[in-house]
Amino acid sequence: MKNGKMEDERILLETRKIQSQAYIGIVYILIISIIVQQFLLKAPFAQYAVEFYILIGCGMYQMISDYKKGIAIDALAGASTKKIWLRALLAGGGSVIFLGFLSGMEVHNLAVYFMFFVAIFFLVHLLIRAFYRKKQTIIDKQLDDDF
Repeated sequence: MKNGKMEDERILLETRKIQSQAYIGIVYILIISIIVQQFLLKAPFAQYAVEFYILIGCGMYQMISDYKKGIAIDALAGASTKKIWLRALLAGGGSVIFLGFLSGMEVHNLAVYFMFFVAIFFLVHLLIRAFYRKKQTIIDKQLDDDF
């Protein structure tokens, strides 16, 4: 121990749980702030850009940390291409409904948005799956070498 003080595991677990809940709360507040500024206040992107970049940064940090530690690799590495397509279509449909409801975009613009959203979502998840599969083989190899 660096400070020579032993901490109870229960206290450590509760502290981490509180920090996790605070993080989730901050992410929700950022999302709500972006939605309100973008759709209700019709603010220019420069006004809510900081919140947007913080939100993207939080997501990237969590994804990279999970990847480094080998957390949740099985679920993503084992996802089939069909399952990824289904997720992309559902996420695209949900985002189009949400965007159409809040912004009142025209149907042809929503259709183009849907196609790009689904394509990008699908490609990014394929890339993540490839990285996770590679990481899983490294973890399996290390476990085999230990035994």
